[in-house]
Amino acid sequence: MRHLKLLCLCFLGISVGFCSAVSAKESEPLFPTMESRKQFASEVSSLIGKAWKNWQDSIQIDDVDVEGGQGFFMPGEIAKPTLTLAAMMKTFDRKNRTQEYISAVKAVLGSVENGTRAWQRGYTHKNIPFPRGASCMFTMPPSNNVPVTLASGESFGDRSMTEDELYSYILYRVPKSDDNALIVFRAAAKAISECFDDWKEDCFIVGIMASGGIAPNPVMGCGPGPVRGAKGKNGKLKGAYFDSSEMMKRIVKYSG
Repeated sequence: MRHLKLLCLCFLGISVGFCSAVSAKESEPLFPTMESRKQFASEVSSLIGKAWKNWQDSIQIDDVDVEGGQGFFMPGEIAKPTLTLAAMMKTFDRKNRTQEYISAVKAVLGSVENGTRAWQRGYTHKNIPFPRGASCMFTMPPSNNVPVTLASGESFGDRSMTEDELYSYILYRVPKSDDNALIVFRAAAKAISECFDDWKEDCFIVGIMASGGIAPNPVMGCGPGPVRGAKGKNGKLKGAYFDSSEMMKRIVKYSG
């Protein structure tokens, strides 16, 4: 009986020690130093930047309507492919990383996946210039659009890429909410949102090849005029990519 009591006391002591160690570990801040914040900022920014380039290059715009000198496409035209969490995490090295750190990285990248998907689904552009479409005979000959910025279009999903929406997404998916971590997550949301807006200003819709449709018939005594029902395809997003280095700098600045 005495041995049993001693055994129980030993087990209790081990359990208390283990719980204390776990509690101490859980109480440690996720980003205790400025250096740890810089490391996190650099890592998430790099992961986003690498995947963004491949995603942007893979988008193709294939269903553009041209009426006269104006082209347009409806929401959903650039809905696929999407920028996925899996693609962004592809080059992430989990070695010697805590589960909390990994969860924080996934939360920030997940906010980008969620936000860009909503933006893509809702994006539309109603004024893409096609000068040749304004004056044709018989039909519209093959011709490209005048490049326009992504910012000149609009999306009902823009809200998902705002600072508040990104921060809210991150906040509900991270294991810790100590003051240091919250500052870093808010800084990340702000930096992502701002760099996304910058990207839209510097990235262009180009290369849409439009043709066909019906234009005035000169045989019937009509001069050149605007085309109706022409179609465009093969458009791409060219120009700047998402500036991951600027994102990293802004996270450091806002969390400092």
